[in-house]
Amino acid sequence: MLRPRQRLGPLKAFVLAGGAGTRLSPLTSYVPKGMIPIGGRPFIDYVVSYLSKHGVKNIMMLLSDADSEVFRNHLDDGSKFGVNIGYSISPRMGTAAALKEASAHVDGTFVVYYGDVFTDLDLSEMIRYHKSKGAMCTLALSTGVKIDYGVGRVDRDGRIEYFAEKPILPEYPVSIGVYVCEPRFLTYLSSGTDLAADILPQVITKGEKVYGFLTKERHYDIGSFKQLDEAKEVLKPEKSRKKQSAVG
Repeated sequence: MLRPRQRLGPLKAFVLAGGAGTRLSPLTSYVPKGMIPIGGRPFIDYVVSYLSKHGVKNIMMLLSDADSEVFRNHLDDGSKFGVNIGYSISPRMGTAAALKEASAHVDGTFVVYYGDVFTDLDLSEMIRYHKSKGAMCTLALSTGVKIDYGVGRVDRDGRIEYFAEKPILPEYPVSIGVYVCEPRFLTYLSSGTDLAADILPQVITKGEKVYGFLTKERHYDIGSFKQLDEAKEVLKPEKSRKKQSAVG
């Protein structure tokens, strides 16, 4: 007999959206990365809608003081999305510093979401997985992302024994930019300025229970013009996609 799925309590998401977006310059000189319009909507709308779909109705936007006003004018208190949006505003000092600045708002298990990422990852299932493992932190890892380069393996003599151009390497899953964490994770935030580069390796080295939630779903970010174009194609309104297919 199948047991009903455990109901998830209310969680808060901390959305990292304060980056300068230098690789998208000069576009980001005029509009913050998360506010770039895609399919007729600012990109951040897709993030908020995604979190809401998975029952995460309390969202804290982690923003820089350089461009917070643009986000606040658009998102307001979140009521038009059916969510509650708050704001933590600080100078640009890195993702770990931004989360540390907002740490007073952590009141239980929480989600960290990189605000330049879109994914169809089953966040609800990831949260259940995190709880079932008793994890301190769980990372979403995709087994469906192509590596951007040709990859080879050589033997001791230097002879190539394997080569593939832009392969998918499921044995090396790629971080999507979505974490589920417990409040104790915050105690490590002084170990560096960047969550991925500094904090997570430190947490793992200390032997904390860090798990990976594997998914075949890939993610799309808007960190460069190439990636922005990919995201635009994926998030293009359905009517436009059908019209383009018909023309093709």
